[in-house]
Amino acid sequence: MNCLEKNLSVMKEGRQALYDKLEDILNSGQYSYDNIEEIETKDGNKALIIEKDNVKYRLNSIYRPLSEANKWADQYEFHNLNISVIMFGMGNGLFVQEMLRRLQSDASVFLYEPDISVFLYVLNNVDISDILSDKRISLFINDINYSEFEELLQRNTDWRMLLAQIVCHHPIYDKIYGNEYIKFLKIINKANNLEKINMDTEKHLSVALAKNAIKNLCYIKESNYISEFIGKIPEELPVIIVAAGPSLDKNIDELKKAEGKAFIFATDTSVKYLIKHNINFDAMITIDSKKAGWHLRNEKCHDVPMFCVLEANTKFMEMHKGRKIWLRSSVYMHDLYNKFNREFPVYNNGGSVATAAFTVCVSLGFKNIILIGQDLAYSGNVTHAGGTVKNIPGDKDGRKLVESVDGGKIWTRYDWLIYLEWFEDAIKSIKDINVIDATEGGALIHGSKVMKLSEVINQYCKEEFSFKDLLDSMPYTFTADEYNEARNDMLNIQKEFIDMKQKANEGVKAAEQLIKIVNTGKQNTKSEHNNLKKIDKINKFVGKQKAYSILDAYITSAVANDVQKINTLTNDEDENMKKTLEISMSLYKALIQAVDALMPSLEETLDKI
Repeated sequence: MNCLEKNLSVMKEGRQALYDKLEDILNSGQYSYDNIEEIETKDGNKALIIEKDNVKYRLNSIYRPLSEANKWADQYEFHNLNISVIMFGMGNGLFVQEMLRRLQSDASVFLYEPDISVFLYVLNNVDISDILSDKRISLFINDINYSEFEELLQRNTDWRMLLAQIVCHHPIYDKIYGNEYIKFLKIINKANNLEKINMDTEKHLSVALAKNAIKNLCYIKESNYISEFIGKIPEELPVIIVAAGPSLDKNIDELKKAEGKAFIFATDTSVKYLIKHNINFDAMITIDSKKAGWHLRNEKCHDVPMFCVLEANTKFMEMHKGRKIWLRSSVYMHDLYNKFNREFPVYNNGGSVATAAFTVCVSLGFKNIILIGQDLAYSGNVTHAGGTVKNIPGDKDGRKLVESVDGGKIWTRYDWLIYLEWFEDAIKSIKDINVIDATEGGALIHGSKVMKLSEVINQYCKEEFSFKDLLDSMPYTFTADEYNEARNDMLNIQKEFIDMKQKANEGVKAAEQLIKIVNTGKQNTKSEHNNLKKIDKINKFVGKQKAYSILDAYITSAVANDVQKINTLTNDEDENMKKTLEISMSLYKALIQAVDALMPSLEETLDKI
């Protein structure tokens, strides 16, 4: 079996999607290797040479490439817990192989090769089956699956990864592929910034998120979920997402003409303005766990269908009497719904209620998405419609000038800038969808078509449609028998909470005994073995409990600071054991605290379901 056959065999077994795309490319013969060559090194290995723009670049030492790879890896610290490596360039695999040799089994690697010709050459001529078969690696190749890199990185970046993240590049690659390298670093920076914001939000809202997720379980019985509406709304029907930016005051009254001829989709902050102007809207959306209750206090909106998440503000959920439609699943909801073959679509909320609304519209299959009130910028010092000024911490320091829809410049701030980039990336990633910015003010969203709302309505709002009629014809998601089964699962949360608390108490004691053994220096092999075995069993038990995911945000907030302090391992095995046990103790104590804090809300909820 030659190198290509061996490499492809491994890919077919473990990376089927990538293999399928690669097979078509190999068969097409469209890529040339004329600019790539190998030379033998002094120690009998091979060095790769790439020619670009009439300059030849040697990727490996001509003398001892293995020793070179070893020295390269020495600059990085591979002893931390939860290491993530994000690497630019694979070359002939020698540097990657050395890195993998040093990484622990719990590490994750995002490997991006910017030159498909190099990858294909190596695939044909070098045995990299060990790299291709390594389950720690997520592999991305330009012109094959590059578009997945940013999405997967954002989806898999969490606060634990940020504590021990290694960003690196194959030597010389940053010079050969300078523009691609800059894009690579920007993608990483964006993913990290989003996670830092998510982490700060989660730490700030962790108790509310967990309590809301429990209290809102009672609304599952008489509700629907987003997948039930896919294919039910005419593609040609435009959707108008109404946000509450300052420019909403300019064209809100124009919306009257779109009633019944467009799906008018209101963010929770825009609802009061629509009601004030007597605009009938088809649905609203809320995702925040602590948004001020006065946004939806007007009874006129209480019967309007509401797209929501399980963690949404319980005050909103209680006031609201209309149909609730779950727009995404938490881990707990995913398991609950999946049991009845109910699948939620992929969800990427972008961090704001407006970006969440956009994701909903894409999932529902709308081909014309119109944005209004989506300023993402200041109007003077005004931040929201109605002349509202709402400041946030650090907003003055985080201001930046960006392009405006009228061709000039306008001030935005750091959170809006993130949402602006999110919209632009989302628009790039979707096909056959027309995104129109009819905000008539604010920051320019690249990729959108700027139009006046009056023009949009004249051009796109042609056909009559009633979302209310569609909703009235749809039964709730679960039949009576299905809900009884789902209800039994929800009632079991209480038992799972009690069992997890008991196991966590046992875990604290086992960890304390092990730390005592390590501190005294007196070996007690039997006691050490029994306690390690007990901790392993406890961890596996807790991990299998469906209700654990409900506690996750609460626990993450409680342990984040402790884990940051003890995340780095050393060359001292005893010290490493203590650090690992201290993390376990922090998790167990946080779990106990979470159960104690949430049990009253759970008991109250179980009486209602």
